[in-house]
Amino acid sequence: MRAHLRSSFSALGALALGTVGLMAVSVPAAHAAGTVYYVDCSAASDGSGTSGSPWNSLADPSGHTFAAGDTLSFKAGTTCTGVLAPKGSGASGSPITVNAYGSGAKPVLEGAGAGEYTVHLIDQSYWTISGLKVQNASSTRAQREGILVEASGAANQAGITISGNEVANVAGWGDKTGTNAGWFSNSAGIAVRVGTSSGVFNGVSITGNTVHDVGGGGIKIEGEASAMLTGVYIGHNTITKAGGDGIVVHDSDTPLVEYNTASDLGLGAYPFVAGNFAGMWPYHSKNPTFQHNTVGAQRGVVNDATAWDCDINNTGTCTYQYNYSYGNAGGFYLDCLSGCGGAATTTNVVLRYNISRDDCRFTNSSTGTGTHYIYNNTFYCPGKPVTDTLGGNVVWQNNIFVAPTASWASDSSATFDGNTYYGGITAPSTGDAHAHTGDPLLTNDAAGTLAIKLRTGSPDLGTGVVVATNGGKDYFGNTVSATAAPNRGAYNGAGDNTALPFAASLTDTAVTADANAWAGSLNSATQSGKSFSATALATAGLVQGADVTAAGVDFGPWHPQAFDTTDSVIASGQTIAVTGTGPGTGTGTKVGFLGFSTTHGVNESGTLTFTDGTTQAFTLTLSDWTDTTPATGDTLVAKATYANQHTSTYNGSTTTTSGSFSLWAYSVALPSGKTLASVTLPNLPASSSTSQHLFGIAVG
Repeated sequence: MRAHLRSSFSALGALALGTVGLMAVSVPAAHAAGTVYYVDCSAASDGSGTSGSPWNSLADPSGHTFAAGDTLSFKAGTTCTGVLAPKGSGASGSPITVNAYGSGAKPVLEGAGAGEYTVHLIDQSYWTISGLKVQNASSTRAQREGILVEASGAANQAGITISGNEVANVAGWGDKTGTNAGWFSNSAGIAVRVGTSSGVFNGVSITGNTVHDVGGGGIKIEGEASAMLTGVYIGHNTITKAGGDGIVVHDSDTPLVEYNTASDLGLGAYPFVAGNFAGMWPYHSKNPTFQHNTVGAQRGVVNDATAWDCDINNTGTCTYQYNYSYGNAGGFYLDCLSGCGGAATTTNVVLRYNISRDDCRFTNSSTGTGTHYIYNNTFYCPGKPVTDTLGGNVVWQNNIFVAPTASWASDSSATFDGNTYYGGITAPSTGDAHAHTGDPLLTNDAAGTLAIKLRTGSPDLGTGVVVATNGGKDYFGNTVSATAAPNRGAYNGAGDNTALPFAASLTDTAVTADANAWAGSLNSATQSGKSFSATALATAGLVQGADVTAAGVDFGPWHPQAFDTTDSVIASGQTIAVTGTGPGTGTGTKVGFLGFSTTHGVNESGTLTFTDGTTQAFTLTLSDWTDTTPATGDTLVAKATYANQHTSTYNGSTTTTSGSFSLWAYSVALPSGKTLASVTLPNLPASSSTSQHLFGIAVG
């Protein structure tokens, strides 16, 4: 009998692209003041656009002028090739709608690289585009978009909604250098564009779209007019393998970007070529807010590749709050307010209640008089150092740093107060009046939110300094007082000792695809920048999804998460729950551990707890991943012939390292008649060069 303590994916790690399944869409009813026009590109002959006689090409709707309340509906499961460029404008409360009808997969509109865009609206208002799959694939790359909405005339436009589409395989430009650098800035899966002398849009909503394999970037608000766009909302989109920026917002007044995910940026069918890009950022905007977003595993570039960036010519305050980032080649934050060009600025930046894993680089400096307020973030970086070159006017308060080392900006105008430094990192030489250096006792939450909560007994509970204008809530929505001392880090709730299942306890990325070695970095001075190669392990027999049996225990499927995401647990005193009556139960003769260490001969103590309340100490022995001979009791699971590595701590290039890189299994006998309830792992600092990493625990 087997019992697994891991599930099919990690809540924060499973950032892979969702599939485009079949859908059932009712035939749309006509608006009171509108007409429904139908397109079936599989029809043998062209019709009049009715349900019984549909149009059969994009030429028909592109030659038609639609009116307020009209609907243009494409048959599900069909493909139309060409450009959709319909005319006309809707009205407030009565937009023109583009959608799908019938049952089956989303209708495909394929530009096939014949032009810059596949769907195009210009100087039009009140349109809703939803339920389509839009592509613009080509063997050659140029300035291209999947969906482009633009203003070119002097009049303002309004009411643009782009929702629930899949935009993929857009052969946009990938080089932000040289003669055609502007092609990169304009290329994207979805773009809303204004010109230098055009009107702007008042009301843009881009929500619930899946964007992948698009050159130049995912979603962009482009251009710089004399006025700013208003009512810009970008939310709940998933962007993967865009060959550039995830989300860029230009020229917008108080835009809100929230609940979006962007991963594996710079990669995909049309990868990034040269220059710089970043995760999510504003340019020439006023009071932009980015919240509840995730950016992870973007590839390296020359300078940027950070999750977040407040860029040139922004005004007011850039706010990044309640976001999560992990494994980005360039780190956490780029300050480009004026340090990257442009005039000195008085713009402020607020970075609060964010969580970061192995994203601890803060780079560039501003020559202006604005202030960076960086407080109550959790920076959990076991595999990378803290690198700070911000300088300028920076206030660091109530942050938790877990990292092996740190280099702080030499500018003495920065202020540090109430931060926690743990795992080898030290406070800056200028000092921190209320510094903590003890273990913050971090734990994940039940959804797998990484290293965010504080365990009971944490020295960081209720010991932060007061920040009066703190936004009023933490990462989870817990209230934060304006007058009472808060917790340190991004969590302001009570201490939590809840034992979590294995899948909710993941803290590290130890396996990467060969195309994205930037995403991994083992926490060892001698192994920094290295990670297992998914391809090399597959060659050695560890195929993703296949069952792993070793040391007499069935651990279940190998690496159920997407590669380049959070996939393993660094043992640092966590208690892993064993519950259930089927798979996941604690009944058996032994408990097995699948993993490795980063130091030779690591034998560390943990505790087994049984359902009757009794406990038993045990020793966890895991051989080093570079060992060729197992330690006593260990079983070799797979031996790869090379590992992945990024050559610089942040950014740089990637390579492979030849050698022997192995995974091991170890088991501990369980007493007869007892049922295992939980396993408390050895307590090692997560950033220590002596560490144990686990891919699974199972009872057999």
